[in-house]
Amino acid sequence: MDRRRYVEQVRELRRFSGVSAIPPDPYDVSVRLAQTLVRYDRDIVLSPQGQREYDEAMRLSHEHGPCCCHCWRWTAFEGQAKFLLTRLDYSPQLVAHVWGLEDGCGGAE
Repeated sequence: MDRRRYVEQVRELRRFSGVSAIPPDPYDVSVRLAQTLVRYDRDIVLSPQGQREYDEAMRLSHEHGPCCCHCWRWTAFEGQAKFLLTRLDYSPQLVAHVWGLEDGCGGAE
């Protein structure tokens, strides 16, 4: 873990403290939150426009997806993106930014 980057991530994630779907710490995602986000991935069906927005977020993210590999974080943050795009009207750019702040696989950019 890059300590400087981690401190920056936590500081920036505070901006989203009112959004229950965004963890306050990229290395401490609660089981309850992860289960909720996985459920969003399963239950939220994107419209064609929503799918284009999701694809744009993937293109814009530095890892070209919610995580560096298709693990539980990928599935959870895919659900998170569906929630943010459809329920909170986040832009693809903002979703990609949030994903970058949640990077918990080393934290390096």
